[in-house]
Amino acid sequence: MSNTKTIHGLLLAAATAFGTMNAPSAANAEEVYMIRGAMNVFSAGINQMTNKLKSRGVNARSMSNGQWSGVARDIISRKKSGRVSFPIVIAGHSVGGQEAPRFADALAKAGVPVALVIGIDPGWAAPPPFTAGSPRVVNFWVGGTTRGNPYRSSGGFRGSIRNVDIRSFSNADHVQIDKDPKVQRRIIGLIMSAI
Repeated sequence: MSNTKTIHGLLLAAATAFGTMNAPSAANAEEVYMIRGAMNVFSAGINQMTNKLKSRGVNARSMSNGQWSGVARDIISRKKSGRVSFPIVIAGHSVGGQEAPRFADALAKAGVPVALVIGIDPGWAAPPPFTAGSPRVVNFWVGGTTRGNPYRSSGGFRGSIRNVDIRSFSNADHVQIDKDPKVQRRIIGLIMSAI
């Protein structure tokens, strides 16, 4: 065994004995959560954007709708031990867009800041209002249809909400919006500027 390995081993043993190795380690990258819509069938664009973000070195994860509460509990638990990385970004399409306000509010109420929330035509029913959430919310939606909805706030929300009607630059509908290259470019640009 070389002297360097021996010294490293002794230092590691000493650090462990004195408890310094038990200190929580910080995560090493931002956390971006992309939530798909109902049945995971119509939100292929969420997976596309997640892959594009990963190719840029972003710590991004796509997930099924309905998983946000378990992920929120995990983030809150990791925050207590200093193992959450910031900034946190949440984006969701259709039903995933309906869940994004709940996800962001749950984190904010637990003292976990969320840098940005992006809605992508939150669908079928109106999403709940942001009551805590994020200082910055942007929603890309197809105005004037029965499927997508704008975001709104209530109570103690102090952030900004911008609802962007995509009809000014795209002909995509509710099913196509997350796959539209023009919408994707804007979403990825927002995420990259937030992180």
